[in-house]
Amino acid sequence: MTDMNTVIANNINRYLEMNHKKQVELAEHLNLSRQIVNKMLNGTRTINAVELRQIAVFCNTSMEELTSIPENHKETDMFHVFMGQVKTEEARQSIQDIDLLINLILFHDTVRENGMAMREEWTEF
Repeated sequence: MTDMNTVIANNINRYLEMNHKKQVELAEHLNLSRQIVNKMLNGTRTINAVELRQIAVFCNTSMEELTSIPENHKETDMFHVFMGQVKTEEARQSIQDIDLLINLILFHDTVRENGMAMREEWTEF
């Protein structure tokens, strides 16, 4: 699963670096606090379309460039990211059980779909 907040944040950070601009300058341009901009640039706060447009102007690029997924992008395993935040072993085990159940449901759904496709009448050419 691709975390678009992180993709956009990484792209913005790259453009800030390329243009030798700082987070503080971006915060002033957006009229937001440094804390909010910091959350935007580490991917923990979603950037709305108006803010994205202002950031694109500030970085002298397009919104499309800021939202593009790089070719070398690696998928984020959100399950493992989330598991790192879990504090108790009981909660960790519950989440692992839920993950197993989800995988079983997805597997059985795929088997059902394949079975239905196999039941369709064969046509001769």
